[in-house]
Amino acid sequence: MKQHRILVLFILLSLGLSQCGKQQNAEEQTETSTTDKQDNEIMGISDEIIANPNDANLYIKRAMAYGDRNMFELAHRDVMRAMSIDSTVSSFHAARGELYFRSSELRDSRLSFEKAIALDPKNLEANLKLGEVNFLLRRYPEAIQAVDAAISINERLPKAYFLKGYIFKELGDTALSISSFQTATEVDPEYFDAYMELGNLYTAKNDSIALEYFSTAITLRPASAEAYYHKAMFLQNRGALQRALSVYRSMVKADPNSFLGYYNMGYLHLVELEEYRIASAYFDTVLTIQPNYIDALFNKGLCFEELGEEALAVAIYKEVLEQDAQYTLAAKGLERLLEK
Repeated sequence: MKQHRILVLFILLSLGLSQCGKQQNAEEQTETSTTDKQDNEIMGISDEIIANPNDANLYIKRAMAYGDRNMFELAHRDVMRAMSIDSTVSSFHAARGELYFRSSELRDSRLSFEKAIALDPKNLEANLKLGEVNFLLRRYPEAIQAVDAAISINERLPKAYFLKGYIFKELGDTALSISSFQTATEVDPEYFDAYMELGNLYTAKNDSIALEYFSTAITLRPASAEAYYHKAMFLQNRGALQRALSVYRSMVKADPNSFLGYYNMGYLHLVELEEYRIASAYFDTVLTIQPNYIDALFNKGLCFEELGEEALAVAIYKEVLEQDAQYTLAAKGLERLLEK
């Protein structure tokens, strides 16, 4: 197959999966149940406040419950009530910082956590959260300083090392990033996200140790499509096609809605193995799960073109262009076939 007729598309991050039918209903029921539970919790705390109107901790407790419902105006009002009773409590300012964080008001969040730490330098959660906020604000030196302060309070804090790994990764310091993520796994051998980051960093270094980290991640979360996907992509990009296909098969077995697993199996059968019927079947499966996945539709057209079933290929290319008039590869495919 000529290179210009191949759609090369590897998607590394878009692992959101469509849900349907009973799964959606179950999720809606769970969400309703959770909401009812939160409402009951708020009403219960309100009753406690009526009985103990000068208990500042109750206002903080209700504020966080409001925060869980994204009712931030009411949440902040309760925090201010607590502070009107006692403004010297570090945890009250930390709670306010958390509420600002949840509503993406990062500057106010930072200022609140800084106030909490000024009142109590040993406030572990405030130091760690300040590190996270500074990281998101790209205040990297300040982020490292805050995380180090948290580690000085509790050196067995895996999240702190994980966060440092992210900071060093953003700074381009691969060695320190790897060291930090490895420390996170030493402190917590079940830290899935740290193994994934290590796998990705070693993938960038073209080091096969990446496979060990992805395999460990799969052991920790056998249903994780993400871990299978990254492991398969490592193998695929290095020409180990049969091993990659085996991992993709495990991926879709673990999570049948993993359309990217079917897509990449289709891609390999189309491009590398030139088994066009099999490839087309995989793209059909993708379209069953993700009907609007236009790249799968286009590649299905390529399969028919290679099989010499030009009328079907033309129909599919036209369908692609109906969905996206700017889809250049489909336009070129259509032009190729109509010129014959």
